[in-house]
Amino acid sequence: MATLQVISETLKEDPQASQRTLAKKANMSLGMMNAILGRFVERGWIMLSNVNGRKLAYAVTPEGILELANRGKRFALRTFKIANEYNKVLYEIISAAKENGKERVVLIGNSYIKFLLVYICSEVGIRFLQQDLCDTLESKSCYFIGDLEDDETQSSYGKKGCVSLLSIMQ
Repeated sequence: MATLQVISETLKEDPQASQRTLAKKANMSLGMMNAILGRFVERGWIMLSNVNGRKLAYAVTPEGILELANRGKRFALRTFKIANEYNKVLYEIISAAKENGKERVVLIGNSYIKFLLVYICSEVGIRFLQQDLCDTLESKSCYFIGDLEDDETQSSYGKKGCVSLLSIMQ
């Protein structure tokens, strides 16, 4: 959970951080932070200690640290699964393009998954290029429009026959 991560990072920076400080760092109301801290205490992720009559101190417990580690692991596994799915689809598209006489794969713009395109091109044995936005497309190239390009650019290049990296997994 992002909130537990924010609390952990804030307490590392300031072990005496107040509930108000935690709420501000997590970009939430003081009342919401109070409720969340209560839930985290119930789950054993946060420990409360009384500093004086009015001041409470918070600490992430070993169970809280384990929860953060498990969530990080689950996130990594989901990310790897998605990357493998993209890899499979892109491999099929690029292999088919080569079989149909394409000599190169061109990424127009930028992409978070450029590394997959580069890897697959080396596996398939087809040249990879990256270029900025252009007006003309060559018939011997298989074009992909980068997932970091805006919706209008995505649409415009989609109409020209480019494969949108945003749409291939939908």
